[in-house]
Amino acid sequence: MNRFLVGLDIGGSHTRGVLFRGDSPVREARSGSANVQNVSRERATQSLREIFARLEPPPGTTVLAGAGGVDTPHDAAALTQLIRSVAEAAAGAGPAPGIFSAADGHPAPGAYPASQTPVIAVHDTRLILAAGGHTEGIAVIAGTGSVAWGVNASGHGTRAGGWGYLLGDEGSGYWLGREAVRHVLRDAQHRGASDETPAEDDRFARAVLGHAGVDTPTELIAAFHDRPDRTHWAGLARTVIELAPHDDAARELVSAAASHLAELIINVARNLGEPLPVVMGGGLATTSVGVELRERLGDHGLRVTLLDREPVLGAPLLARATGLWDGRAGRAG
Repeated sequence: MNRFLVGLDIGGSHTRGVLFRGDSPVREARSGSANVQNVSRERATQSLREIFARLEPPPGTTVLAGAGGVDTPHDAAALTQLIRSVAEAAAGAGPAPGIFSAADGHPAPGAYPASQTPVIAVHDTRLILAAGGHTEGIAVIAGTGSVAWGVNASGHGTRAGGWGYLLGDEGSGYWLGREAVRHVLRDAQHRGASDETPAEDDRFARAVLGHAGVDTPTELIAAFHDRPDRTHWAGLARTVIELAPHDDAARELVSAAASHLAELIINVARNLGEPLPVVMGGGLATTSVGVELRERLGDHGLRVTLLDREPVLGAPLLARATGLWDGRAGRAG
């Protein structure tokens, strides 16, 4: 038994791990994504191995992991099994069978035999909220994807968005990148210039084409479909945001992204029936998208914190809230 805790923030682009002693981080690590909804199980396993190799937690250390796509008990169980297998192999115990973990992060009674590493798997919005210092409120993630989730004092939780890039993810980094591509294609088509290199003063089109590594809008079509990596196109969001102060098209996209994210949060607040603090995390949180979002929600009486620290730092607060870890022993009680 020990006071240590491993916190994992498993995103669509990378995984961040921190080893805590009580509330204090003592070791950090970063690797590729370990989210099996974005990468293969083999790649996810390798990313987790790299994290545990660098963190070197004592055997039996509790793990709290937040990841996108943990929407059902089955999702949580699958992630729990993967993490426990890697954690125990790293500790020399060998892989262990998974234990069915509730999607809300509360383990079933007797779920963890003494020989097994306790693992708590939750949706990554819960890490965002905890990193903002709250166990009640609304969290919104605007990174590669987008989702809002909230919980009130009675424990009632609800969410909006989080449907994935094929069905939604409006306002996310990927959405911004894709919409930038679509704008260039529509504009060139309207002008009958799809096979022409954009003019020198068309900074927006030239930036999008440069990101794709092509010269004309027509070539952009194949470039987009030939490279389905969402992280690559989400990276275009930064370019759009940087151009926004000087370019009308970029500015309109930034405003539209903030509007979509505001809609998610307002939907959650309405379903919870009370004003709650809002914490925004993800790669877009501290950009002009986050600033405009805060202004929009202020008109609805919602107070927004733009998270300026890593979501994984909320792991100790959230682990305590589940009752599985108290900072004094590997397992509560």
